[in-house]
Amino acid sequence: MFSTIKRLATIPERIRYRLYPRVSEYRLDRSTKNARRILGENGPLRVLIDNSVLANSVTHETQWIRTGKAPWGNGIRGTGYAARVPVHSGQNDSFIYRQVCYLPGVACLANAGLIELYQSAELRSERDRQPIGLYRGYSWLDYSIFGSANIPSIDGDVCEIMTGWPPKGPGDWAREQRARLESSDDPLYTQILSTLPAKSNQDAWHIRTAERHELFCFLTMDRKLLATCHSQRKKEPLKSLKTKILSPQDFAAVLGIQPVPPRLLSYNDSSFFVRADLSMPGNKRRSRSDYA
Repeated sequence: MFSTIKRLATIPERIRYRLYPRVSEYRLDRSTKNARRILGENGPLRVLIDNSVLANSVTHETQWIRTGKAPWGNGIRGTGYAARVPVHSGQNDSFIYRQVCYLPGVACLANAGLIELYQSAELRSERDRQPIGLYRGYSWLDYSIFGSANIPSIDGDVCEIMTGWPPKGPGDWAREQRARLESSDDPLYTQILSTLPAKSNQDAWHIRTAERHELFCFLTMDRKLLATCHSQRKKEPLKSLKTKILSPQDFAAVLGIQPVPPRLLSYNDSSFFVRADLSMPGNKRRSRSDYA
């Protein structure tokens, strides 16, 4: 009898595994309907995607779910299981969560070939000195909206000089990158940098790269950069730039993309435990030190 009850209790979860991916596919199809029409008529848009977007595209992480204590040998041990858990609860209105809700639509259009996502040599330089899990997830149950997509570089790669070996840490490459950009005499870069706060040479270079390669926009979730560019938008050289500096929400407004809560994607590519009813503490990803 107890085995029958246990078996029946898993039926709703089995239905979720089968149904939720189809629901999310339908929701994504509806959320990108206007964008697909616009892009179908005008051709694909090329977008430079910031590392801040990639880091926040990891919408689910692995959490240990405690289920109490049970006898183990001669003692008592805690029991539990690992499950995929959404980073964000559905009851928050933070800037980050609002932006993340538009990323599923962006990824859907990119998978359909209607948006071409690019990085750059300097964006890759920033990314490569961070743990790869920051952008794709640290644990095997984590889920990223962009998955394992290979986003190409629009301008190749940087050959790091590595002033010392072994390097003292990521800071060595960060200092090398700043020095490399500070030595540039590119006039557009210099002009853009003059409108941004001090120590914004990397942001200025990313905007310059998007403009030089005639990309539609630089897609970022850097709130300070977005605020600065908005306040300086009527001043040169930002006023004359063809490329736009947009948040995912701003980008979605241009194409009519509707938001999709990432919680709806909880069962995508999943054949293991999912707890879509929970969220990570503080609606934040676990710190990197937790995985050390």
